[in-house]
Amino acid sequence: MKKALSVLLALGCAVSLAACGSSSSSSSGSSDTTAAQAADSGDTAEATEAAASSGGSDEDTVLIGLYGTITGTNAIAGDMLQKGAQIAVQEVNESGGINGKTLELVVYDDKSSPEGAVKAVTRMVEVDHVLGICASNLSPDILATVDITEEAKVIQVGAGTSTAYCNAGYSYMFRGTASAALPNAAFVAAMSDMGAEKVAIVSIASENGVSGVASTKELMGDKFEIVCEEQYQPTDTDFTGQIAKVLASGADSVVLYGTTADSALVIKQLRSSGFDGYIYGPEALGVPDIINVAGDAANGVIFGSGAIIPSSVEEAATDIEKSFLETYVSIYGVLPLSDVVYRGYDSAWLIATALRNAEDYTNPESLREAFINITDYEGIAGTYDFSDESGEGVASARSFIVDGGKNVLFETWLANQ
Repeated sequence: MKKALSVLLALGCAVSLAACGSSSSSSSGSSDTTAAQAADSGDTAEATEAAASSGGSDEDTVLIGLYGTITGTNAIAGDMLQKGAQIAVQEVNESGGINGKTLELVVYDDKSSPEGAVKAVTRMVEVDHVLGICASNLSPDILATVDITEEAKVIQVGAGTSTAYCNAGYSYMFRGTASAALPNAAFVAAMSDMGAEKVAIVSIASENGVSGVASTKELMGDKFEIVCEEQYQPTDTDFTGQIAKVLASGADSVVLYGTTADSALVIKQLRSSGFDGYIYGPEALGVPDIINVAGDAANGVIFGSGAIIPSSVEEAATDIEKSFLETYVSIYGVLPLSDVVYRGYDSAWLIATALRNAEDYTNPESLREAFINITDYEGIAGTYDFSDESGEGVASARSFIVDGGKNVLFETWLANQ
């Protein structure tokens, strides 16, 4: 079975790359490629005509969509999102599909921009007529598109962690991972356990950084003294100025809120400048590239996360995570590069679960009702329960610490100190 899955996924990935923006998880016809090329060229009429000959659900297939950062500064995360969702779609089909019909995934590159996301989602809604969407790993891209899917009554299941797009009154917007507030609460609790007192905050000047810091400060309350707050731009690679102010502040701890790529550089430069305290942050600090780029400088980083990529398949936290990793490694030969792969997997399976359980999955209200009736779904990020209609499904996260070049469960590490 895994050999067959490997062949199917390899074919799906090849088609995705050839189409440069649109693909199906099963083999796509030439009309799919034509539609993608037409969309990229900006010829809306041609794109519509091409997609009309192949897109949309029919008597044999059920179509869902995905958009993410397949190219651009966050390409690794977007690639992981896509691969996770593709594995889920193949598992769904191997276990009977959607009431006997084949589930198909159409993938679009949002090019790491809100503008690209709007283009992708508009096309999925108006041309492909997808029944659900696995949404981007970038929260600003989700926020740029949510009004489109709300008006069309199409479910989106987001892979971004920002607290901004759930608990916001949307009816068709859900999250396929833990919100940033949960990892934040986990690492703030770890700060208390470690006796942090004077805290410096260093963050990226983006929606993710702003909302993440706001959530963290609310959780910190008056338990810690914030002695320094510094921001940097998403394109920055030299953080000398910000680090100098951190060191001058006398901080014993640093909260770092950014993407994996820039966070690894900040950590490395903090250590080389003499900071030897603990560095805290969200799930972006748990991506393997943090250790790969920062090396020994990453030791002493403590982060909150719903799930992480372990050092080996055997170190997976749950059976479902272990099973997924076994499948992933059998296909690609290596462990995933980012936990975003879990978000794509959980998101696609959640949509499939609602499609399977809906009285009429072609009816938006019926599909939404089936989604909010998901109350005990075991995903990689945890147990999902959407019954409160907030859009949030996961209720907790855990803390981890980098120790000896490995991500270790913080609770276990602390007990051994």
